[in-house]
Amino acid sequence: MNKYWEHFKTITKHKWVVMVNCFKCGLIWQGLMHDNSKYGLTEFFSSARYFQGNRSPIDAAKEEVGYSNAWFHHKGRNPHHWEYWIDNLGTYENKPAKIPYRYVVEMVCDWIGAGQVYNKGTWNQHQVLEYYNKVRGERIFHPETEKLLLEFLRIIDEEGLDAFYEASKVLDLTYNARQGE
Repeated sequence: MNKYWEHFKTITKHKWVVMVNCFKCGLIWQGLMHDNSKYGLTEFFSSARYFQGNRSPIDAAKEEVGYSNAWFHHKGRNPHHWEYWIDNLGTYENKPAKIPYRYVVEMVCDWIGAGQVYNKGTWNQHQVLEYYNKVRGERIFHPETEKLLLEFLRIIDEEGLDAFYEASKVLDLTYNARQGE
């Protein structure tokens, strides 16, 4: 039972941190709705079973059984994950769609929140870019999405979170103009 309670506290803390970051970027509704699917039966119990406290239970499930039911459910319902935007229907290729601006911002807020929660008191502004550089070869992004993402990560790394919050309110003008949102 303790794992379930600890998992609940962890996802709630993560949701809170991401919500605060989203609010600072002007994404009020997304901040409120972020990761609500984690509290549903499919995701909650599957993830709580693999809870460890220092990393995602999804990774632990994948190591043990090769997949995570929680992850399959989560990524298909939360457009702030890059996997949500991969289309391979009718092909044998994974083709990335351009992610709408607001979900790129939420994704960055999600990465910040995950780092702050799992790294507790040792988190710093450089870890978001370090994380991305570590996993970059495993991610598939539309070129324009990756360009925007890298700009956000550079700003966080070099100038800090407050500069990211401000930039997230400005950079969307050119990105969305190209997308037609």
